[in-house]
Amino acid sequence: MKISRPFRRRLFALPLASCLLVSAALLLPMPKPASAQTPLIENTLLGIGICPPWHPQSVEVCRNSVETVLDAFSARLDISAAGRRMMLNEGASAANLKKTVMELANTLGPSDRLIIYANLPSTSTDQTDAGENSRQILQLWADHEPETTQIAIETGTWVSAPAFAAMLHTVPAGEVILILDTNNSDTIDAELLEKHATNLDERPEALVTSAGAGQKANFSADRTIALFAKHLAVALEAVDGTLADVIQTASAGTRQAAIPICISLKENQSDGPKEEKNCTQVPEIHDPAGILGTIAMPVIVAASNGN
Repeated sequence: MKISRPFRRRLFALPLASCLLVSAALLLPMPKPASAQTPLIENTLLGIGICPPWHPQSVEVCRNSVETVLDAFSARLDISAAGRRMMLNEGASAANLKKTVMELANTLGPSDRLIIYANLPSTSTDQTDAGENSRQILQLWADHEPETTQIAIETGTWVSAPAFAAMLHTVPAGEVILILDTNNSDTIDAELLEKHATNLDERPEALVTSAGAGQKANFSADRTIALFAKHLAVALEAVDGTLADVIQTASAGTRQAAIPICISLKENQSDGPKEEKNCTQVPEIHDPAGILGTIAMPVIVAASNGN
């Protein structure tokens, strides 16, 4: 069959047009996937542990609490040694805290998430500082117990909770999660971070306290680790879902475990001085931006034993 010349021209033009279209497509910039368009969040851990020498518990209790929590976070979120910092006992002075926060302020940015676990004693005062509610005072390391809380503040040995919040607001991280495991959490303002005078309004922040108002933070039954730290580490190792699921599970476990511990404490104190605080322990979660629910916790894959 003889093909007409006009039809032959149209037939041969089709492959040429296709090649030109493919070449043009290759020259156009490829759209980035959604995951590539969103800045990656790098996790940084800061652990603070202080067991003052004038308190009855061993100084190793705080080391164990902080190391256990940081190890569990590191394994679950795959955080390298370079992404974690620990300040323990003598290394957790007010001067060292300021130095560490300054270093974080110079290294972290909007694509970073700062997670802080602080296990330390605190006390209350009715004093105010620069118009801020400073009823809660974080007892940073001191070789000897200060004569008064006010002297400890004036000498810079201890810092108020609002002053600590101000330090954190100098760090330009994209997200901040503060977990306070203290023995006096009833004086913690739930809005400590987002309502602070130096607040970074656009930054999501979450605050978790190991006990509620009027309650004390217990140690484990064998007194080797803070009770909330123990259950937080267990939840980090076992719970699937988000960080919100982990924290809620840890809170429920702490609440349940505190019941027999509380009964034992009351029995042992029947002939001695009464404990001022309620040993019932119910951790509280303040997460106005809901960031805990957006942090997926990767499933930990067990290492193969070769069988």
